[in-house]
Amino acid sequence: MALSREAFVRSSTRGAVLGAALCLCAPLLFLATAPGELAPGLWAHLREVMLPRALAQTLVLMGGVGAFALVVGVAAAWLVVRHEFAGRRVVEVLLALPMAFPAYVLAYAFVAGFSFDAPLATAWRDLGLPAAAFPEMRSLGGAVLVLGLALYPYVYLMMRARLQREGSAAFDAARLLGASPRRAFVRVVLPATRPAWLGALGLVLFETLADFGAMQMLGRDTLTTLVIQAWKGLQSLVLAAQLSLAMLGAVLLALLIAHAFGATGAPPSPELRAPRRQRLGAITSGLVLLGAAIPIGLGVVFPLLQLMRWLPADALAAMPWDALRGTLVIAGTTALAAVAIGLGIGAARRRFPHDRWLAAGAGAAGLGYAVPGAVMAIAVFWFLLSLERAIGPAAQALGLSTGLFAVVLALLMRFQRVGLSATGAALATLRPSLMQSAALLGHGRVARWWRIGLPVLRPGLLAAALLVFVEAMKELPATLMLRPFGWDTLAVRVYIATSEGLWAQAALPALLLVAVGLLPLLLLLRGRT
Repeated sequence: MALSREAFVRSSTRGAVLGAALCLCAPLLFLATAPGELAPGLWAHLREVMLPRALAQTLVLMGGVGAFALVVGVAAAWLVVRHEFAGRRVVEVLLALPMAFPAYVLAYAFVAGFSFDAPLATAWRDLGLPAAAFPEMRSLGGAVLVLGLALYPYVYLMMRARLQREGSAAFDAARLLGASPRRAFVRVVLPATRPAWLGALGLVLFETLADFGAMQMLGRDTLTTLVIQAWKGLQSLVLAAQLSLAMLGAVLLALLIAHAFGATGAPPSPELRAPRRQRLGAITSGLVLLGAAIPIGLGVVFPLLQLMRWLPADALAAMPWDALRGTLVIAGTTALAAVAIGLGIGAARRRFPHDRWLAAGAGAAGLGYAVPGAVMAIAVFWFLLSLERAIGPAAQALGLSTGLFAVVLALLMRFQRVGLSATGAALATLRPSLMQSAALLGHGRVARWWRIGLPVLRPGLLAAALLVFVEAMKELPATLMLRPFGWDTLAVRVYIATSEGLWAQAALPALLLVAVGLLPLLLLLRGRT
């Protein structure tokens, strides 16, 4: 009897987890199986006129941003972990702060800050310097700089965490065997930390591919902007769906390649001793601080000063309350749903840790994190619109494809991986012995979770909700494409204001985005990893 009850619980748990994963994957599966029929000549026009330029710029951007993020991120992590110099602790924190700025906010600050009537351009002309030599942000170089500054903290933080765990043993052993510092770094440190920097590089490339807001502000045509242009500009949802399907295939191929090259390798073994830092001399310390000041100045100080310059005198009166309401409702609902699903899947895997079906369901539920927001929006709208047409007028009256449900579903699919990872980390803090002791004292399952489980998990679950909330709050293309009429978020408000050249109106919502984005980053930096 006990065996049959255990089998029933296992099968029910499998059904719930796989059902949740299917709901989160259904739009992408539908996009892959029913891309629609395209009007004659439209695809040929796209292939001959628009696609070559967008594809070329996408590849150049991914290569440039990937190289920028890899070099700056790895170098910064190596400097702060392996070396001791004046101001190291402050620099260690400041190097991560560009991550709090969404790429489109950085693009907005740089485009406006380097515009013709900006103080920098005016001072440049007053000095008699040639106008042709003034930096042009609306260029491929400007796009690489902006996205590189926004995304190098991925590499920096993951490499920093890996180096802190690995310690100095491998590097010191190579040095004792006669290897030069450069050779020991290239031949020993980089291979040992490959899962960290290769995994971070994959995130950088995916985010570069997915970016819409910054590319639109910088005037760059990429595959993501092409998807949105096909839907909104050419008025062809089918063309947008087929482009999205092609991008989805490329993302899946990239994930397989990353897995084959070890981007998802095993975690490092804990090091018994902390990394030993080499103390630098005064001149070398000065050079290190000067080098660190470049990404900090460009990625934090300059955009912050630009936003503060446009901040209205009476910020409370200019507060975008309607955009705040939209942000809280959409991002808050997404965060609650992601944490609830993540907690359910995490608890199921905790009870049945070796169940392959549950592992597969958890993996499928988090697959959308690598999918660009524009592609996710197309998949969700295409799926819900087809569902409404299949069910009939009753479903159309609910407005599934044109209401908040579509926005939350797209964001949930996009960021469920964050919820799964964060709730999994929270569940890891709940020791089985605590629950077993409560059971021995006669407490039922509900009482154990209510009196012991939830109090222990509360900090981790709140952190998980905050992470998902911030990610959903900053998401632009999916929210912009799916939001109901009259519903703006802070990200959408920044995009609309900057599209019309209203720099001052975008400053306050942009600062609010940055301020909230700092919270999970500061929580992350409190610990060693």
